[in-house]
Amino acid sequence: MTWLSSFKKAITLNNGCVLLTVIETKGSTPCSVGDKIIFSNKQLTFGSIGGGNLEFQALTLAKDLLNKDTNATHLEKYPLGATLGQCCGGYVKVMFESFVNSSTQLKKKNSWLETVSDLIEKQQDFVVATIIDNQTDKRNSGKKFVYTANSDKSPSSNDLTNKISAGAYNLLSTNDSPTIAQYQNSSESLIEVCYEKMNNTELQSVAIFGAGHISRALMPILTKLPIRIYWIDDRAEQFEQYQGDTSQINIICDDFISGLADLPEETYCLVITYSHKMDFDICEKIISRNSFTYLGMIGSRIKGNKFRDRLLKKGYPKETVDKFICPIGAKQKFLKSPTAIAVTIAMDLLNFLEDKKQSIAL
Repeated sequence: MTWLSSFKKAITLNNGCVLLTVIETKGSTPCSVGDKIIFSNKQLTFGSIGGGNLEFQALTLAKDLLNKDTNATHLEKYPLGATLGQCCGGYVKVMFESFVNSSTQLKKKNSWLETVSDLIEKQQDFVVATIIDNQTDKRNSGKKFVYTANSDKSPSSNDLTNKISAGAYNLLSTNDSPTIAQYQNSSESLIEVCYEKMNNTELQSVAIFGAGHISRALMPILTKLPIRIYWIDDRAEQFEQYQGDTSQINIICDDFISGLADLPEETYCLVITYSHKMDFDICEKIISRNSFTYLGMIGSRIKGNKFRDRLLKKGYPKETVDKFICPIGAKQKFLKSPTAIAVTIAMDLLNFLEDKKQSIAL
C-alpha cells in the first residue's frame, strides 16, 4: 500500500495533505473503488483516480481544503457525462479527508495511522470506519475507528460506537468495500459513516527470483499493484543497485532454494536469474511443491522446451509441467531493453490479476 508511505511522509514532514478515496462507482468509470490519491504540499504525491477532468476537479477541491484552517471529511459525487464532459457516462463518489493541523495526533503510537501500519505489516485484514462531517456532531466529524476480527467486541456505553462496530464486523465477513451507512446519534440526527475493508490476506503473492537489470526495471511497476512482493537473490549488491521504494517489498537475500521454502502457497512465480542451472533448480523445486498459481521463466522457446523435457523425464506429472510458462512476456523484435521486457512481463501479471478479480465477482 504505497499510499500509506506517501501519507506517512507528509505527516512526518508536517505537510498539510488530503487523502482522496474512491468509495463508489457506477457505470463506466476510469477508476475503481478503493483507488486513492495523496495530495500534499500543493501537489499530487501518490495515485490517480483516472485523470482527465474528474481528477482535475477533485484536485481543485483538495487544494481548497488545504487552504482551510481546520480538518475536514467530505463526500463529493462526480457525474462523468454532461457535468464533467467525459464520455464514460457513469459517476464516481470520492471521500476527501484533509489533514492540515493533526500531525501531532497522527504521530502518536495509538493513532489510527500507527494501527493501520502495524496491521498491514502483520498482513491482517481490517476495516476502517470514518465518520463523515456532520454539522450537528462536530466532535465526532472525521473520527476513525479500526477493527479486526480479533478486536474487542464488548459493548460500549456509546450507542453510536456500538452501531459502527456492528457494521464493521459485518463487513469483515463479506467482500463488499467500501460502503456508506447512516446511523442516528444521541440527538437523533443522521451520521454518515464510510467503511473501507483492507483485504491483506487476499493479496496475490508474487515472487521474483533474481535481482538483475530486468527485475530492477520491473519493481517500480509491481510496487504500484495490489500484490505482496517477495524478491529473492543471493547477491546483496544487486538489491543495493535498486534505487526505488522498497517499503512494499519483502527482500530475501539468501540462496534461491532456501528463499523459496517459506513462500505462501499459490504464489505467482517469476524466474529471472543469472544462471540456467539455477533457473532449472528453482523451477524443479516449484514444480515438486505444485502449490504455485503461476510459474514463468524468462528465456527462449527452446529453453522452455528443454526444461519441460527434463522435468518430464524426471517423472513430474505432465499436467503440472504444462503449467510452466517459458518464455514470459511478449517477444519484441526491436524493443529489447530491460524496461520493454519488464512491461510485457507486468502485462501478463495484470491480465492474471484481472481474470482473478472477474472470477471472484461472478
